[in-house]
Amino acid sequence: MQLFVRAVVTGFALSLGAALFKKVSKQLGLEDAPPRTVESDAAAPTS
Repeated sequence: MQLFVRAVVTGFALSLGAALFKKVSKQLGLEDAPPRTVESDAAAPTS
């Protein structure tokens, strides 16, 4: 039973942390860059 309670609490904490991060990341400028497409990958210069 203790294992089940820990799993539920951990899941809730991770979910809450993810929701808070999404809310705060916009204010801090930590938004994800738009995904790169195959065309832009092919056009990117290689060293």
